Amino acid sequence: MAYIGRQQSSGAFLKLDSISSQFNGSTKTFNLTVGGEAFYPDNPYTLLVSLGGVIQEPVTSFTISDDQITFSAAPSAGASFFIVVLATSNDIAPLKTLTVGSRDGAKTLDLHGRKLAIQDRSGVKHNISFNLA
Repeated sequence: MAYIGRQQSSGAFLKLDSISSQFNGSTKTFNLTVGGEAFYPDNPYTLLVSLGGVIQEPVTSFTISDDQITFSAAPSAGASFFIVVLATSNDIAPLKTLTVGSRDGAKTLDLHGRKLAIQDRSGVKHNISFNLA
C-alpha cells in the first residue's frame, strides 16, 4: 500500500509547538518550532494549519519563510491553534558519506543500505541498490 507524505516507518505526523500564547491580535509573524528547535517547512502546502478551529488555506491565509509563518490577518488573542506537518524532506535519512570529483579517493558513496536513482543526460534512469553491513 502506498502512502502520501510520511511513511509508517517514519512514525506519526509531526505536530509543531503551539504558538497560541503569542497571539495578541496585532502580530502576524511567528517562529515555528518542534521541541523548542527551529523548524523549516519545505513549503506551505506540506502543513495542515488550524487557527480558531478553522483549517487555513496555504498561501492565501498564511505563508512560510524559512522557519516563520505569517498569517494574512493577525490571530486574535486566545485563538486555538495547531500545525501538523504532512510531509517533509527530513523523512530521508541524510547521507553519511558522499564524495564526488576527480581528487584522489573520490570513489566513496555510502548510503547505508538505501537505494539511489541516477538519471543520465539522455533521460535514462538507473536504479542502484546497496547492501551494506
